[in-house]
Amino acid sequence: MSVQFGSKALFPRIFLFLAVLLGTPTALHAQPPIGPQPDLRLLIDISGSMKESDPDNLRGPALELIVRLLPDGARAGVWIFGEDVQQIVPHQVVDARWRERALEAVARIDNSGQRTNIPAALAAATYDIGSMDPTYRTSVVLLTDGKVDLSPSPMANAAAARDLLAATAPKLGATGIPVHTIALSEEADWTFLRALANSTTGIAEKARTAAQLTEIFVQSLEMVAPTARVPIVGNIFLIDDTVDEFTALVFLQEPGAEVTLTSPGGSVYRPAQNADGVDWFQSSQFALVTVTAPERGAWTLVAPDGARSRVSVISDLKLEVDPLPNSLPAGRVTELGIRLRDGDGVIARPDLLQLFTLSVQITGPEAYSELIDVTGRYPVPANGEYRVSIPAFERGGRYQLLVQLRGETLQRELPLYIEVIAEEAAPAISTRPPMVPEQDLQRPALTLAVVLLLAVAVALWVYRRRRKRKLAIWQRRFDASRGAADETVVAGLSATADEDEGKGKSP
Repeated sequence: MSVQFGSKALFPRIFLFLAVLLGTPTALHAQPPIGPQPDLRLLIDISGSMKESDPDNLRGPALELIVRLLPDGARAGVWIFGEDVQQIVPHQVVDARWRERALEAVARIDNSGQRTNIPAALAAATYDIGSMDPTYRTSVVLLTDGKVDLSPSPMANAAAARDLLAATAPKLGATGIPVHTIALSEEADWTFLRALANSTTGIAEKARTAAQLTEIFVQSLEMVAPTARVPIVGNIFLIDDTVDEFTALVFLQEPGAEVTLTSPGGSVYRPAQNADGVDWFQSSQFALVTVTAPERGAWTLVAPDGARSRVSVISDLKLEVDPLPNSLPAGRVTELGIRLRDGDGVIARPDLLQLFTLSVQITGPEAYSELIDVTGRYPVPANGEYRVSIPAFERGGRYQLLVQLRGETLQRELPLYIEVIAEEAAPAISTRPPMVPEQDLQRPALTLAVVLLLAVAVALWVYRRRRKRKLAIWQRRFDASRGAADETVVAGLSATADEDEGKGKSP
């Protein structure tokens, strides 16, 4: 089955991201999660700019699906925010009544807000920060397409963002409340949203298009609270005799696309049918089918090309892991706890554990890959819990750890994700100028030479012209002064001659 998405993929990606944070593997009958129950505080931006970022208002269907997937006993609340903050779904324990009220609130998600008051939204969602129930695992999810905008003054908005990062975010991080941020447009303040997520050990997601959102949220599904599922090969998945119930979730590329489920015995189930033990729920964007007491063997899930599917199970035999941090600094070694549990508790009997093989397949940036053969590398633990050392990752980026359990007739997969944060290297200081390729200098050098030659030629021409003019001036002055002198000499000589002549005539 192909795993591509169309332009409407914003909806499934929002669901997948939120489902990660909730740790809810099943749909209409959600299995209680391992460890503390999830406590989801969902903040949804309803500012006017959402008309462009989310023109089809896919935030509504995303919330509807999350409401259906939340397990009984979890806690959740939903707030919408623009210039003000409104709680549209009360923060309470999830039950049938809560779901009914939450589904009614979906219609209140619109684009009526004028500003984006993120600090007020976070304050409303963490109203009980000093008295939180430790039996719940609290997460805040912030969906926005903007930045902190609570005032017409840019300086006031910048100060509010700084205060949030300097005071509120560290307090949330120290309390163990991650804030997971989703930027839904290029207009979102990515620097701020990433800093907010990092400082609270949350994750930040960015999407420039709906298609990119699809890939982001698919990978983010098990990032916070992983859940086991059975692998799908082609369109076939195996259900073993330990499975009490399974749920298949199919995201549809086209509204109204047909989805069918075929049992190992050949029975075909469709959404329009009413069959015992098969419960369907379908919208224009997704199809959910839950099968209780399923037939053992190979099931076939038929969906259109481009649909994405996953099958999660409720089983007597559970694959459990200790949740890893959402994010880690580069170079830090961590440890993963893995165990099998049945109705009597953690399985510690060596003869039973030896019936299974465990491995962890790690993939990451730039084709990073490593396989940890858990059962081959580690002895059978006396308490039934494998403590697997996860190597330090030096390169920043997102890594997937796929825990794989294999038995004679049983298969489970449990994907985990870690965001590795690498420190940005400080720029090196050098007193040497950068080397410039020789070819890069040729054209500027030729241009400079031509300019210099022209300048020299012009200067010579000006110099020679001025020199000629000066010579001409001095020649005229010389000629004028010489003529005046000649006239004086001649006049004197005439006078003397007269005088001499007169003298010669005297007696």
